[in-house]
Amino acid sequence: MKPRAMKPSDGIAWVTGGSSGIGEALARRLAGEGWTVVISARSAGKLEDIAKAYTGRGRIIAHAVDLTDGQGVEDAVTAIEEAHGAIALAVLNAGIYLSVNAENPSFEDYKKTFDVNLSGTAACLCALTPRMSDRRSGQIAIVSSATAFGGMPTSSAYGASKAALVNMAGCLRIELHRYGVLCQVITPGFVETPAQDDNAFPKPFMVSAETAAKRIASGLKSKRFEITFPRRFTWALKGIYALPYSWSLGLVRKQTGWDKPV
Repeated sequence: MKPRAMKPSDGIAWVTGGSSGIGEALARRLAGEGWTVVISARSAGKLEDIAKAYTGRGRIIAHAVDLTDGQGVEDAVTAIEEAHGAIALAVLNAGIYLSVNAENPSFEDYKKTFDVNLSGTAACLCALTPRMSDRRSGQIAIVSSATAFGGMPTSSAYGASKAALVNMAGCLRIELHRYGVLCQVITPGFVETPAQDDNAFPKPFMVSAETAAKRIASGLKSKRFEITFPRRFTWALKGIYALPYSWSLGLVRKQTGWDKPV
């Protein structure tokens, strides 16, 4: 069976990082389209508040889990499927941004970023892909970032983790195709969330979490590999990073203000 985009009639949706930002907005959007959406994050209270406050079409259900706990994630997926049905669509959105200054970096910030953004995603995949492969059906979308395209100041931890997710999604796209599982990657530009407050450089074409959710939900209905937005920014950024490194890195340094003396 060839991979296809999942529909609410195929099962439930699972959104990680669902307690705020893109995850919360996307959960509301998918529920409004008729999905039963399970949202996960570490904060049980926030998840419950979101689930209780939702009164639209579909349902939002809270299920707290620490994604850095591999066995905990496995147990959570088992519990979710036993209680609510098979996960047909998984949007692996959970992530953190920690600014790292190259002149005085923190190993703990690197480790925490990789633990959540990369290992947390891997834990979800280890719980999901065997089930979906056995069912010969499913859809997984991994939320990366436009910072995956190339170097950005203060993003050596975050950008590296997000670049790894693009590679990971590409590998899964190749391997899981024959099992009928659709794999996608999401590479948004700047989205208006509290994490952006730590970015000191310009943030052109920033969109709201609601706009991001709308773009993602639309892309999930397609079979294309990459869901990227806003395209006037992400495509321009791709063009910059297609240049020789001596040009692209110098251009980014200038555009972000990192060409100024200390």
